[in-house]
Amino acid sequence: MLFFNYIEMCGKKEAIKKAIRHCQRHDILKGFMELHATEVLSMLMTEWNWDDALAVRYEEGMEKGLEQGRKEKLIIARNLLSKGSTPEFVKEITGLSLDEIER
Repeated sequence: MLFFNYIEMCGKKEAIKKAIRHCQRHDILKGFMELHATEVLSMLMTEWNWDDALAVRYEEGMEKGLEQGRKEKLIIARNLLSKGSTPEFVKEITGLSLDEIER
């Protein structure tokens, strides 16, 4: 029976469960499905929302940008210290804590 016909007959949740069981029985991503079947079901049952997706993407981008900026500050701090700058000066320039600078 086609998956989409099954959705019409039994509903989305049951159709997804059937698809997961089918994958497990036919060795399609079997190990993954054994470990993550509940999570897969939950994700597929969640309504997709464009605004939520954009918000998550924005947050991920911000985290990546902040981490990259932190790494660049550490490089600047290392360079300033190697040129004889004091840790206090480096803190003032980079905004890093003295603990971060001393490490």
